[in-house]
Amino acid sequence: MRAFKTAPPMLHRSLTLAICLLTVLPGLALPQPAQSAASALEPQFATIPVPRDVVGSLAQDKQGLIWVGTSDGLARFDGYRLRPIEREGATPVQRNLGWVRSLAPAADGGMWIGTEVNGLARYEPAFDRVRMLGSGEGRTTPIRALAEDGSGQVWVGTLGQGLLRYDTKAGRFGSEALLVDGQPERRVLALAVGPGGTLWAGHWRGLAQRSKAGSWTPLDLPGGAIGISALLEDGTGRLWFGSVDGRIGRIEAGQPRWLAARFKGSVQALAQGADGTVWAGLTDGIAWLHADSGALLRQLRHNPHLPGGLAGNDVNVLLRDQTGAMWLGGYGVGLQRHRLHPALAVRGPDADPGSPLASSDLRGLLARRDGLLMVATHSGPVALLDAQLHTVGRWPREADTPVDSLAEGPDGSVWLVANGRLERREPGSARLLASWALEGGRAHRVLVLPSDEVWVGMQDGLYRLTPAQAGQARRVERVRGADGEPLRGGVHALCVEPAGSRHGRLWVGALAGLFRWDGQRLAEVKHAPGEALGFPAVLGLLHARDGSLYVDTAVSGLHRLKAFDAEGRARFERISERLGAPGRPFGVNLHEDARGRVWSQQSVYDPANDRLDELSGAEGPPMGTPRFFADAALPDGRLLFSGSRGLLVVEPLAFMPSRYAPPVVVSSLRRNGQPYQPEQDLAQGLKLPAGTRSFAVEFAALDYTDPAKLRYSVRLDGWDHEWTPTDASARFASYGGLPPGRYRLEVRATNHHGLWSDRPLGLDIELLPAWWQTRWAEAGALLALAGLAWALLRWGVARRTAQLRRREAALQALVDQRTTELREASTTDPLTGLRNRRYLDSRVKSDLQLSLRHYTEPRHRSPGRHPDEEADLLVMLMDLDHFKRINDRHGHAAGDQVLVEFARRLRLVFRESDVLVRWGGEEFLALARGGARSGAAELAARFCATVGEQPFTLPDGRALPVTVSIGFAVFPLDPEAPRAWDWDATLSLADAALYAAKAQGRDGYVGALRADGLRPDELGPDTDTWMNEPRLQVQRSAAIKAMGELSA
Repeated sequence: MRAFKTAPPMLHRSLTLAICLLTVLPGLALPQPAQSAASALEPQFATIPVPRDVVGSLAQDKQGLIWVGTSDGLARFDGYRLRPIEREGATPVQRNLGWVRSLAPAADGGMWIGTEVNGLARYEPAFDRVRMLGSGEGRTTPIRALAEDGSGQVWVGTLGQGLLRYDTKAGRFGSEALLVDGQPERRVLALAVGPGGTLWAGHWRGLAQRSKAGSWTPLDLPGGAIGISALLEDGTGRLWFGSVDGRIGRIEAGQPRWLAARFKGSVQALAQGADGTVWAGLTDGIAWLHADSGALLRQLRHNPHLPGGLAGNDVNVLLRDQTGAMWLGGYGVGLQRHRLHPALAVRGPDADPGSPLASSDLRGLLARRDGLLMVATHSGPVALLDAQLHTVGRWPREADTPVDSLAEGPDGSVWLVANGRLERREPGSARLLASWALEGGRAHRVLVLPSDEVWVGMQDGLYRLTPAQAGQARRVERVRGADGEPLRGGVHALCVEPAGSRHGRLWVGALAGLFRWDGQRLAEVKHAPGEALGFPAVLGLLHARDGSLYVDTAVSGLHRLKAFDAEGRARFERISERLGAPGRPFGVNLHEDARGRVWSQQSVYDPANDRLDELSGAEGPPMGTPRFFADAALPDGRLLFSGSRGLLVVEPLAFMPSRYAPPVVVSSLRRNGQPYQPEQDLAQGLKLPAGTRSFAVEFAALDYTDPAKLRYSVRLDGWDHEWTPTDASARFASYGGLPPGRYRLEVRATNHHGLWSDRPLGLDIELLPAWWQTRWAEAGALLALAGLAWALLRWGVARRTAQLRRREAALQALVDQRTTELREASTTDPLTGLRNRRYLDSRVKSDLQLSLRHYTEPRHRSPGRHPDEEADLLVMLMDLDHFKRINDRHGHAAGDQVLVEFARRLRLVFRESDVLVRWGGEEFLALARGGARSGAAELAARFCATVGEQPFTLPDGRALPVTVSIGFAVFPLDPEAPRAWDWDATLSLADAALYAAKAQGRDGYVGALRADGLRPDELGPDTDTWMNEPRLQVQRSAAIKAMGELSA
């Protein structure tokens, strides 16, 4: 994430702006002084949870995996979870490497590991194991620094043994004498190897340099000897060093020189960012320095009130990864990744509690033509910001009543809606010029036309004030439609056709649809069959410079008006749906940038390349919950969007979709449901021994920006005919019952912007046969059968026929048994033993057809019984509540145990004839067949009780309370129109019910029992709408029902 005033590409410009502000602002007649530069756009960091928030070392290996030395041992991070890296041992204590303070990647893809008490270790990727190397002496001391040079030497800096040298070819340790005033220095704190082979060592009493010939030269530091705790050779080959007393220096013209900046505590780490800026990790935060001048650009400390900021001050390790992103760790800092985005930043609240922008929750924005930005806060005050988004004052209204919406008139006057009134005020003094009563709830949009005609979109209805009415009316008139009835429901968007268009009409986006005002009446826009809006509720409108009208809807996202047909009906192109982003709005607040791209706070669409990108929270700054109808465009092209945590600031021209192609790597292996460590390098393939019933490969694409957004596609060549798509929640390929042979697992992945990487995973897999599956065994069996046949011929035709029949039956039974076992293994989840999606896909069609026959063909019904007493299908989706918290707190082994126990309890409640499926991660699906919908709620309640009443037992014996949220739907949902709701619609409704159950308190159920004349496309976009639909019978558990009533 980029901070415009602090990230290096903007540093000089931001400092210049700050100086200008200090010069100009004293002359402004405003009620409050300008805020300091530090109160504007702040740098942002993503936090990865680690034990006790302690990190002692960081490194990235050749594959791209991040290695983390924590207080609980060494771990490897693939973007999704930390995998422990351990040595061999009988107990967890013996396997743990302990406190790891130094790491260095090896040229062959391995990792050098410096431990606190066990000397040097090496991770060998070929065997996925750690080999302990010790220190070459009988005793070991803490290792504080590691470096590998290009000649096969590993340099080891210790506290107590001085500088050691490990020869990787000979496998021997040697020592190097670092002399200071003729005495050996045995406390080495930092090492750095230059491209030319020069080795630098920072120790307790200064700095030394080793030449290519092998001689050491101490460097005299200005001011005397001092401990050097951090080293960096920058991109120009210049050496930077940091001291234990908080100073930073450089080697210039062959001589060390201290820079002007000095900090509290010590300088613990140095690194150079992708833009050249030098980072310093301090015991008092981090500092950024100019690479050329060495000037201090910014010091950043932990601010507990800043979401996404620095997590702590004691930063002792920095790592720039292969993509240029900076990682940092420390004591109380944990592990963080700097969010550097060239186009996105956040403007948070002011630190001063007396500032009008002390609150980050914003309601309305107005970019005035005089260059000031008006920001209406949820608490009431309206803040005034300059072009650099510094607070320069409070708009002096008589009372700080919350403002719903703001607009500027042709004469510069400010129009606003507050406290149920439409007001017109002077822009500078905020003096009230006129006001009118306004009904309809809260205002969504205010639009002032060049003619001074004012339009207001409200929570309920559309209102209009003409210049002729302004001097006489006391209330704003409600607009009526062509039928004479007022427009009902929310009005969300108001848009005038651009100047020069033929009609210059006003377009209105509302809950009831899309409308046009032609100067006389408000008419609904009719849609051409087959080319209508994907959802009727319109949330956003934009007239682009090329004349295109973009329409954002609640469920089907962004559309573009193509044309009108001969009958005057609108023909729309469904952009979001076509580009794979349906099911949600595009973002409501629509703007166009200089390149013709359409923006909102969560998406950007490029019509020139027909590309849609989503701006995820993990990629950009944490703006909180986006606020609809609170946005602005600044004169310089920047876009502002309001959120519950501040302003999202977008520089559109700096945005380019990521072209990064992440590699796909193997994260872990399982064989027959247990963790598996191969006996050879995976680069040579995976060889699975005989007796392998099933195996699973966990994989990850190493794009750390937003791993949850990555998509994958998997195929086992030699078995699968097609690629199987999956998302980040199901990153494993699981197979069972495969015949012996050679296969190739192929995994493709996208980056966080949806671009398919050209660095897929290809893993050759050989499944070795059991003895009875080998060719010689088959040949022996054939010979035996031939001999048996010859013997049978001699015994006579009758006896021979009888024996052959008996043996044929036995062989057929064996074949059938093996076939059944293979089929079961290929359709079974290896961890829980439940069915998988493949099994459900193969069975569900026949179950649906059977149920439909009972409803559509009376001959299938039992006499005297309604079909729903025997032919309903209950689709029930279940999700373990707070399962991520279980993994984070207790580990993945505990999480696996919870999943296994959850599956066992599923079997206790459901019948053997029901289909139980592990749907993905902690989500399960049950398909109950041949039942009655009247018992669905009772079944859901019984399973909730089965899960929640008895705690789960973890592997270490601790009891853990677990609850479950359930969403269900019945097929067919409408007994009078059985085919109205197909399988996909029913499953989507069950998923929506599950989401409602989790949103309204968890530990309960929400279910749809019956629809009466309701079609899927008529269902409302939000939970409150469809759960209160009178044509849909919904049942909720008591606790969830109470929560729903409370929230209402």
